[in-house]
Amino acid sequence: MQRFQKLIFCFSFGLILFASNASAASPPERSSQFACGGELEANIWRRWDTDGKRLLESLVVDRLLKQGDTYALYDFEIYFHNLLSMAQRCNRVDRHAEFAAWISKTYAQLSVAQGKKYSLEWVCRGGTICNEKNRLVNKEVMLTSVQFLALATSVANGLSRDGSVADNKAFAAETARIAFLHLQRWDNPSARRSLQMRIVAKASDVKDGSSALFFSDKDVWQIVMYAELAGVLTRYPDLQKELLPKEAAAALGDHLQLLLELFKARTSLRRSKESGGREIQVADLDRGFSRLYADNRYAGYTDKNPPVRCVTKPAESSEKKIQILVEAQSLKPADTLGWDISHARRLVHLFDAIERNRGAMQSFYKIRQEILPDEAIMTAFARQFRASVWNQDKKYPLFANYYGGANGWYRVAYDNGANSCTEGIPPFGLSSAFPTGGYATWSRWDETLGELGRQFFFLTFSSNETDIRFVQTAYPAFSNRASNDVRTRSELAFWPTLIK
Repeated sequence: MQRFQKLIFCFSFGLILFASNASAASPPERSSQFACGGELEANIWRRWDTDGKRLLESLVVDRLLKQGDTYALYDFEIYFHNLLSMAQRCNRVDRHAEFAAWISKTYAQLSVAQGKKYSLEWVCRGGTICNEKNRLVNKEVMLTSVQFLALATSVANGLSRDGSVADNKAFAAETARIAFLHLQRWDNPSARRSLQMRIVAKASDVKDGSSALFFSDKDVWQIVMYAELAGVLTRYPDLQKELLPKEAAAALGDHLQLLLELFKARTSLRRSKESGGREIQVADLDRGFSRLYADNRYAGYTDKNPPVRCVTKPAESSEKKIQILVEAQSLKPADTLGWDISHARRLVHLFDAIERNRGAMQSFYKIRQEILPDEAIMTAFARQFRASVWNQDKKYPLFANYYGGANGWYRVAYDNGANSCTEGIPPFGLSSAFPTGGYATWSRWDETLGELGRQFFFLTFSSNETDIRFVQTAYPAFSNRASNDVRTRSELAFWPTLIK
């Protein structure tokens, strides 16, 4: 039934699906189908109204409020940030208000910690990830908080476009207050020392599997928060006086400056030749810093067969252990390894936030224009993705696991403390990060990425058996074998990225 409904949608959308022995139609280069106000946007909001809100209720009510699982905040951002970004591009202020209503519910889960100057925090008290083994239970998990607050401040910024509505300003004020309290707590002497140390560090300084010198996703999300808050306070200058005295604003401006200096230090620019001989500038992130990290031990192993197996313990049929088939020590580290493409999706929202708030950031935080990544830098990252991550197959696009182009196994025998056994992610196994990560929106810097997004969109509706098997194998979350919830959240993350 689900597949039938999808095909009906496809025909109503004006798509031509070929017979079962034909290939899917190539997506048009320019089409009103992918424009704000077009049929696809309308279908996206219908999907949000039916299935999306139901999924969001499960995250907020069942997981966060009832179980105390703060990883629901993390999933809130992962599943719905691209939808929010589409609402911003298409100026759907009413949809921002819907997001705001759900975000406001999460604030009830904030608690005041004793002995901390800036003490509002979400404490993880339940769920499947936080436990005693990984020492996350009954603690704030900074990543979940900062990632969610990047989304929340973006909603507040979007709502502030219509500053005449009292509810919009009330939400913006509450969100800004909560966000600044978190930023002030995270901007402590230890964090400053870490930033200063990492700014001058080189990849050769990494001697073991520690992540201490990495430019992290938490750094990215703090920059996003600063960007969105600048937009909010520029539109509501009276809130600045209420929430942030001049001394506090200056201190946070210094913190942002350090974060941006670190991003600049970790951006590697190179000249690269395309297959046709044209020379282009490309960019990579944290190049060489991740080569010894445990998640990447097998980045140089590209065989299709996994280097480990999960086998059942003889006396405990419900529990599995890792059997090593290929020793990591036998493999040469990938010396230029940086971020994987799933984590690098954070760059999509980083660049978007900076683009929308560049002037506000310079004015509010008194930072230098040259410290902010400009369009040339963003274009270089987009071209790197197209030139080195994509497999150069327009019909059946796949994407290497690492942003630098390495395509070995990722997170082999990964253990997040939740007592799971995973063999790892094979070459091209992170390809779904392209549709769900928002990379298609980078078509404004490299049109090929938009074309690939549209081509994949058509592939997911194709009735051709080869196309169907390709999606089932390489993009299972988009296939007809996926559950309704999995496919819904995948498509609500992907479809909005095609709308201009």
